[in-house]
Amino acid sequence: MERRTEFAIKMDRIRAYLKKAKADGVALGRSDHFAWAACGAANYVNMATDGGAAVFLLIDDKAVVITNRIEKQRLLDEEIRSLPIEVDAIAWQDDQAKHAIKTHIGNKKVLSDNGFAGLPPLGDGFTQLMMELTEAEVRRYRSLGGRAGRALQSACRDIRQNMTEREISGMIAYRCYDAGITPIVVLVAADDRIVKYRHPLPTSKSAKKMVMAVLCGRRGGLIASCTRMVSFGTPTQEIVDKHAACVMVDVNFNANTMPGRRVGDVFTLAQNAYRMAGFSQEWDLHHQGGPTGYRTRYYTATQHSDDIVIPNSAYAWNPSITGTKSEDTLLVLEDHNELITQAPDWPQMEVECEHMCIERPDILVM
Repeated sequence: MERRTEFAIKMDRIRAYLKKAKADGVALGRSDHFAWAACGAANYVNMATDGGAAVFLLIDDKAVVITNRIEKQRLLDEEIRSLPIEVDAIAWQDDQAKHAIKTHIGNKKVLSDNGFAGLPPLGDGFTQLMMELTEAEVRRYRSLGGRAGRALQSACRDIRQNMTEREISGMIAYRCYDAGITPIVVLVAADDRIVKYRHPLPTSKSAKKMVMAVLCGRRGGLIASCTRMVSFGTPTQEIVDKHAACVMVDVNFNANTMPGRRVGDVFTLAQNAYRMAGFSQEWDLHHQGGPTGYRTRYYTATQHSDDIVIPNSAYAWNPSITGTKSEDTLLVLEDHNELITQAPDWPQMEVECEHMCIERPDILVM
């Protein structure tokens, strides 16, 4: 019943969007759009592409999923079960998808997210429909956040000196799959690669002194992001000071991301926090994150971002200062914020900002 209620809310949002766009329907083939519209359903087989093996059609009051016969039964049994959606399965060996879509569309004006069958584009405004989470999505996000945080931290606690970055990334991936999470981004850097690269794809390099581990994990379409730092023995005072400064910026981001605030103003406050910490140019060396949900980031925020923070939305800020980084996923609710990937069993440091005292992950010393 909860899933059908969520589905009804989303269909109402789409219809309101279509009314403004003077259109009759949508065709959603992107995996993020499909997952949102179908309440967490996965239409993809290859997770290395934005597209999927099924298209969600909403025309007037009718919802249809067009797929091939290979995917039909799995979609019915495991993805869209309990939802009021018809399934139109076509032969896999024939290029019938365009014909099937046009048959359902007729003379209606239908917008597409991937230009399929020559349909007009959906438009950037569709993303706004996805950013406001339903009550059911908030609950699912909390569950995902807890699972993702525990998976990453559990793997990090099992890191040992001389493990390669690839071995560490394998442990993270294993913990994720074991928790029902798909690890769509796993970054691991050891020692000097932490300083050199903000997006360190895992290599055969062995960890001697420090490790930075980054995870973006997906479950039910939603994505949670988090980063943890590990040190073998006491880290240098330089790293300790940099991490404390980075956490201060992170707390500034999270404390100021409140309903009604302009996203660009939140960003500017964080820029000031970088400056006050003595690292005024570090923000320019890596993006700082932004709103999240069914994508790792809907966009990367800047001081020019004019969107207004809304209740029941999610953000993943990821400030970094060369050699360290601080990142978790934030739920912004009507009257408070929740850092949902911040799991127990990790050293914390307390930082005060905006009359709040916020705990953030410190460096784990092994």
